[in-house]
Amino acid sequence: MGDRPEEPVDERPLDDIPRRTPTEPERADMANLAPPPQTFSRDEQYRLKRRVTIVGAIVNLLLAIVKIVVGIVGQSQALVADGVHSLSDLISDAFVLIAARFGSLKPDANHPYGHERIETAATIVVGVLLVAVALGFTYDAALRLLNPDRLMIPTWIVLPTAIAAVLAKEAVYQYTVRAGRRVRSPLIEANAWHHRSDALSSVVVIVGVTGAYLGFLWLDAVATVVVALMVGLMGWRFTWQAVRELVDTGLEDSDIAKLQAEIDAVDGVIEHHSLRTRCMGGNVLVDVHVRVAPWVSVSEGHRIAEQVKNACSATTIAPATC
Repeated sequence: MGDRPEEPVDERPLDDIPRRTPTEPERADMANLAPPPQTFSRDEQYRLKRRVTIVGAIVNLLLAIVKIVVGIVGQSQALVADGVHSLSDLISDAFVLIAARFGSLKPDANHPYGHERIETAATIVVGVLLVAVALGFTYDAALRLLNPDRLMIPTWIVLPTAIAAVLAKEAVYQYTVRAGRRVRSPLIEANAWHHRSDALSSVVVIVGVTGAYLGFLWLDAVATVVVALMVGLMGWRFTWQAVRELVDTGLEDSDIAKLQAEIDAVDGVIEHHSLRTRCMGGNVLVDVHVRVAPWVSVSEGHRIAEQVKNACSATTIAPATC
């Protein structure tokens, strides 16, 4: 077969060229070009992040006051330390509020891809704080194992206070982690686990107080080490995930395969290459080159590219990926 004959070039000014009225199928395709609506706008995401963080900060402040006062009155050094831990969570909450505020800013000339990486950097800080909390728990447990005489038998008021603290912090954790998953925010999820670490520290107090009542003072230290491992591993996971994002690590192979299948399924795409991905906050950025037939017009090629964009936007990516 011979080469396809070249189409004559119309050299008239654009304003003099008559415009063709799109057909009904073409209108339907054009109507489908609009990208799928986002569940939350930037402002809505920020308002949700701010609301859950402020709720957590208020709970942390109230629990810190109650724990420290009851710990002093009830002769429980563990509960006093737990109260200080709740007070330190306020620093984390303030940090999250600042990061969420600046991370929600719209793209500008100096940041064409947006400011989501501010939130990513803040996730590293929160993750490091979780690891630091875990190390603090371990150090405290070691001191008590080496010096069991430091423990005093607490009064009855300590136990119900610790139980109430666990229930309150677990409720805040559930509220915060669900909000973080809704807006795909690793920072909010990391802060949620900071709340749970506080709840787990109160569980340690409950175990320690119960052990003190029963005469097994070493239970407090052993439970502290177990909780420290859980908190430390969670902090490491958030930190490592944020570091991977900062160095532009691509999606997992399974998610890449999903994107490739969606791109190949677009009508008019002959093949694609140079598919690259990276994460920014809870978003996935995709760069890809697609090849279309050589006789396709520029406008038709643009329409195919828009369909590829929409296909990528509609692809479900595992929340843990970004």
